Amino acid sequence: MAKPEAYVSPCLTPLPFMAFSKHPHTNLLVPDNAVDAQQSRELIQTYGSPLYVVSELRLRRDFRDFLDAFTLSFMDTRVAYSLKTNYLPGICSVLRDEGAWIEVVSGMEYALARSLGTPAEEIIMNGPHKTRDDLQRALGEGALVTIDNFDELSLVEELAGDLETPARIGIRISFRHGATSWTKFGFNHDNGDSRRALQRIAPNPHLSLELLHHHGGTFILFHDIYAQAADRLIDLVRQARDLGMRPTMLDFGGGFPSRNHLKPEYDLPGGSVRNGDYWLPYAAVIRSRIEQALDLFDRRPTLILEPGRAVVDGCTQLLSSVVGKKSIADEGDAIIIDAGINLVPTACYYDHGLSTARSPGEVINTELEAVDVYGPLCMQTDKLRHQVLLPRLEVGDIVVITDVGAYCHTQSVQFINTRPATVLIGPDGPELIRRRETWQDVFALDALPDRLRPAGASFGS
Repeated sequence: MAKPEAYVSPCLTPLPFMAFSKHPHTNLLVPDNAVDAQQSRELIQTYGSPLYVVSELRLRRDFRDFLDAFTLSFMDTRVAYSLKTNYLPGICSVLRDEGAWIEVVSGMEYALARSLGTPAEEIIMNGPHKTRDDLQRALGEGALVTIDNFDELSLVEELAGDLETPARIGIRISFRHGATSWTKFGFNHDNGDSRRALQRIAPNPHLSLELLHHHGGTFILFHDIYAQAADRLIDLVRQARDLGMRPTMLDFGGGFPSRNHLKPEYDLPGGSVRNGDYWLPYAAVIRSRIEQALDLFDRRPTLILEPGRAVVDGCTQLLSSVVGKKSIADEGDAIIIDAGINLVPTACYYDHGLSTARSPGEVINTELEAVDVYGPLCMQTDKLRHQVLLPRLEVGDIVVITDVGAYCHTQSVQFINTRPATVLIGPDGPELIRRRETWQDVFALDALPDRLRPAGASFGS
């Protein structure tokens, strides 16, 4: 007879606050910033297909809604937009106009932020790898640099000794909160590295510790992670004060989800839905802990948030055209459009909303059919949706892919085809903020040695 297993008492696990959906595979989604059929046709006629379309109104609205959710009466709130999410200068400039700071993770991004007129003191430099040149410029100009590890701390100590004023710094921490914890980044709090970093910084007159930072993941659905981060950051504030330092900024990074639909394998069981002010519970767990620790700050503390997709995902759609139809044995019907995973790399994680461009009151076809949606690349994996319900479509019809503002521009690739133009729909109508690439753009950095140049070759001339 088998020995019975030891009794394990049951426990309750809190569920995230989002509503659940009985229908995780959304059929036909019509975005609230959609351009109608006539506008879509005019835009494609002018700028070509496919075409990224950014709604300035939606971008400003989503930024303001996010900021409002985290604006607290007893502390200052600063939103430092995560530049890597979408570094189109047009989008960055809109967010700067709304008052956003900028968060960067490389010298390239820092240079872009500065070229757009961002004051150095409103730039936070994060990331696990910063070159000597990156650090020298950022520290010298007065940006706030978040240190990731002890080797980087040594380099910062060396560079800070040559500055006229103390270097503005923060430290990033990590801790384990599950199987996929982001422990690659920052000083580990669980083994005491974060305290050792404070002890090393405290006696150095060339370093000014202003910020404590934690960024724990991406598309975080469980807001309890932010509660755990708050507890540890507040503990570090206490330790810093015991060592004679007075940090006033608590940075909770990003990781906030957008309204995009995760594929079932990445989502909660049954699917999750984010509607309304879904950021408020995140703000609540942060607020409740900081409010109880106000005595640790000599003046109003500053809450720093570094959202990316939460503020830019929903403002952008990709207009595409149907270029072919197929009926595939044992698989069903399929359509091919002229935009693929090279332009929508996030399709590996999201079931992006698809809609047909239509004019107000126009009914294209009320009968929906399940189709696979493929892109134009010579790859079987170039598939954007599986068995999604759409009206019957014909070659030349326009398909709108929604919520592509996050990581689609920055991670798009010039594979087989050039990348499309991007237009911003502003108060005065469409404005071109990125032109369509040419094949010459793709090969602009290449050189052809003379010994390999055949007669009649024009490349590079």
